[in-house]
Amino acid sequence: MTSRPVAVLHAEIYTPARRIEDGTVVFAEGRILALGPAREIRPPRRAERIDAKGHPLTPGLIDLHIHGLEGYDLFGPELAEAARRLPRYGVTAFVPTTLTLPEGEILKRLQAMARIMETPPSGARILGIHIEGPHLSPKRPGMANPAWFRPLTPEAVARYQDAAGGRILLWTFAPEEGEAMRAIPALIAHGIIPVIGHSDATYDQAVEAIRRGARQITHFFNAMRPFHHREPGLFTAALLEPEVIAQLIADGQHVHPAAIRLLFRVKGASGVALISDAAPMAGLPPGRYTWLGYEVIVADGRCQTPEGALAGSIALMNEGLRVLIEEAGIDPLDAVRSATWTPARAIGLRSLGRIRPGAPADLVLWARWGTPEAVWIHGERVV
Repeated sequence: MTSRPVAVLHAEIYTPARRIEDGTVVFAEGRILALGPAREIRPPRRAERIDAKGHPLTPGLIDLHIHGLEGYDLFGPELAEAARRLPRYGVTAFVPTTLTLPEGEILKRLQAMARIMETPPSGARILGIHIEGPHLSPKRPGMANPAWFRPLTPEAVARYQDAAGGRILLWTFAPEEGEAMRAIPALIAHGIIPVIGHSDATYDQAVEAIRRGARQITHFFNAMRPFHHREPGLFTAALLEPEVIAQLIADGQHVHPAAIRLLFRVKGASGVALISDAAPMAGLPPGRYTWLGYEVIVADGRCQTPEGALAGSIALMNEGLRVLIEEAGIDPLDAVRSATWTPARAIGLRSLGRIRPGAPADLVLWARWGTPEAVWIHGERVV
C-alpha cells in the first residue's frame, strides 16, 4: 500500500448509499480519508491527483459465486492465479465456488484452497469458500452429475469444514432432500451461511428452511422450482421474506431483463446480490472445453453442456453490472449497490462494499460501465 495520499477528482461517485456528481475521494495507507463534492474537499498538497473526467467511481465489486476465469479453476490449486486476474474485471473481493464431484475429490481440492488462503496471494481478496454441490436436488441439477448427489448432513458439514481449515463461508444445498433441514443449525454453528439452491423446495419447505436460518438463494430464477399459483414454491418464499438475499446472474443469458426488473422491484437493491457464476471458460474464445470432467461448449455468449443445460456463465461481474444498467434498465445506484454493499452485508463484512471515511480503499474507476479504467485494492493500484 502507498503512504502518499491519492485524490480521485471530478468523479461521479456511487458510495453506493448516494450518488455524488463531480465528487472527490481521498485515500492513503489503504483507507478512505475523505469524500464529497469537489468544491468541499481539499486534497493534501502532496497527494497524487487523478482526474476522473466525470467517469463513475464505485467500491470494488464483490462476487459471492464464481468458479473461474481465463482457463483457471478456482476450485483447487489454480485459485491464486485466478485471484491475481480478477481485478482487471473490477472485482476486488470474491468467494471461490466449488463444483459437484465425488466427495474424496472435493475434500482434496478444499485442502488445496485452504493452503493458498493461509498466505493470501496478491490480487482480489479471497473472503472464504462457497460450497455448491453435491447436496442438491436431482430434480434441479443444472449441469451437475446427479449420481454424486447426497442430502446434506451435519456430519458432512464437519468433514468439509475440517478439510477447508474452517474457511467455508457459504453453502448451497437443497433443504428438502433427506434430513438436510437438520443440517442448518450445524452450518450456522460452523460459521457458514446456509444458501438454498438447486432446489425443488415447496413454499412450506422453503419457509421452514428460512425460519431455521437460510439467508440466501443461489442464482435466483435458475435451477429452482418455478412459481405456480397453487404451489408458489421457493420462488415466492424468497420474494416475501425480507431477510433473504437473492443471488442474481445478469449475463444476458440466464435471466430475461424483465425478470431482473421484477426482482429489483420486489426485493430492492438491498435484497439482490449480483453474482457472475463465471465458469473457468469466461474470457476464453468459443469452443469445446472440459471442466473437471464435465464437457461444455462455449458459443453465442453462453456456456452449456452438450445437452443444452447452462453451465455457469462466461460473463464476469463487470459485464453483469453493465447488463443491469444498460439492458435491464436498473438505476446505476441500485445496480452498484447490488454488486458491492449488498454482497458485503450478505456475508457480514460491513467494512467492504462502501466508500466512506475509514473504509478500505477498494475502488474502481470506470471508463464506462463494464470497462474498468483503474482499480485499487487496499489503496494499492492494481489495474
